[in-house]
Formats: sequence, C-alpha cells, structure tokens
Amino acid sequence: MLPWDKKFLDGIGSIQPKTILCGPDGLNINDISRSLVKKLISETDSRDYSDSKLENIASPNFYFLKRDPEKSIIPISELREPRDFLTLSTSNRRLLFIQGGEDIRIDGYNSLLKVAEDTGKDTYIFISTNNLSQIPSTIKSRFHITRVPRPSASEVKEYLSSKSFNLSEDALNFLSENPNEFDRSIDEISTKMEKYDSYLKNKNIQSKDKGEISAFTDYLIFLEKSRVVSNSKQSLIHLEKLIDIKKSINLPNNLSLDVIKLRLNSCLELV
Repeated sequence: MLPWDKKFLDGIGSIQPKTILCGPDGLNINDISRSLVKKLISETDSRDYSDSKLENIASPNFYFLKRDPEKSIIPISELREPRDFLTLSTSNRRLLFIQGGEDIRIDGYNSLLKVAEDTGKDTYIFISTNNLSQIPSTIKSRFHITRVPRPSASEVKEYLSSKSFNLSEDALNFLSENPNEFDRSIDEISTKMEKYDSYLKNKNIQSKDKGEISAFTDYLIFLEKSRVVSNSKQSLIHLEKLIDIKKSINLPNNLSLDVIKLRLNSCLELV
C-alpha cells in the first residue's frame, strides 16, 4: 500500500453509516475503499478478512456491488437484490458496498434513497467514487462525504527516493505532480519513466501503442509547461504544438500513428 494511502487509513477514525468516499480527479481510490470495507466487515463478523478479496467474502452481513465490465452502467435491475438485503431483519450490522458510484443512474439511486432514509445506524451503505459530481445531490445531501486528499509532491518524492530506482529529475517531478500514475506497481512506473526518458535522450519515440504515445505526449506537455517561465516565447510555441498533437490523438478519426510519431519526433528535436 502506498504510504499516503496508509496515512489516510490510519487517521480516518470511525466510518459513518452512510458514507461516500471520493478522491481528487484521476486518483484511483479502489484500494483505499476496499481496505476500509474489509475492516468494517471484519469487525461485524469478528473475523479477519484483511487477506481476502471482497469478491470472495461470503457473509450474510455483506453485499458487494460493482459494474459488470461488459456493461456501461449498473442497471436498476441489479439494485433490487442489494436493496432487499438492506431491509432484512438481523441483529448484526449490514454493509452494502458500491464500488464506482458514478456507474449508477439517477433512477437507480432513487430506488436506494428511501432505504437510505429509513435504515438506522446498523445499516451501512458505503459508496466509493472517482467522480463525485456524478452522484445525485439527493444522495450527497443524505450521506457523509469523506475525501481522500491528494498526496503532496514532497510525500511522493520521499517515497520514490526510498526505492532503488534511477529516475531522472524530470521523471520525479512529473510523478510528484501526477499521483494518479500510481495505479500500477512501482516497478511498472519505473520502467515506464525510464522508457520515456530514453525517447527524450534519443529524440525518437519507437512505440507502436496509441495509449503509450498519448501518455508520453502528456509527459512532454508537463515538461514544456515547466519551462515556460524561463523560456516563455519558445516554450509557448512548442507547448501549442504538443497540445495540438494530443488533440489529434484523441480525435475519433485521428491521423495515423506514423504521422503523429513524426510530429512528436520533430518536437523532440527542439527539447
């Protein structure tokens, strides 16, 4: 677990029965929310689930709901069972965990609203989301909202410095300002940044993967923004070219990757 995630979990204290856990844009909070939920259900069942996957926990006091990867939303039909679960008579605390609250439409939330209002302190509805704006205001007004803070640049740099990786100063600065990059293992992050720096050094991007080319363009945009103060005129011209390349990558009928790579390589010649 990342040190800033552990710091948050260690200091969060008690969880309110109706809680929405959210994070800043781009920060994946699945690991944090899953850890919190495992703690809650472990306390309820008097059993240690810390090493279990939520999907494998078979408890009469717990219901786990998330979007099917093959569907674009969590349809209202899939909310009937968890709604009935919350209304069951039991002497134990019940917990419904919704991972990805942004995947439920307004009609689905309306079906949960009355249950949320009528159930007491022993009925927990815990929602995690990476996009709080997608949660209806009627739900937000009835839930306690807990925000996961973005780690500071110094926290990220301190963590990276504790690892045995030979990251460039540019890579360190980029990662410290983009903690959403830590949605993968630290080894994968290091390999990725070393590859990007090799593209910079050789002034040639050799990837054939559109996603990687797009992410590398983001890295170049970040680096160019940091140079604007010291070399404003040329950096602004260069930055404008990179932003235009990024837009072309995202267009549905975009240029071929070969053309995009040629444009990027011409920008690398100016770095």
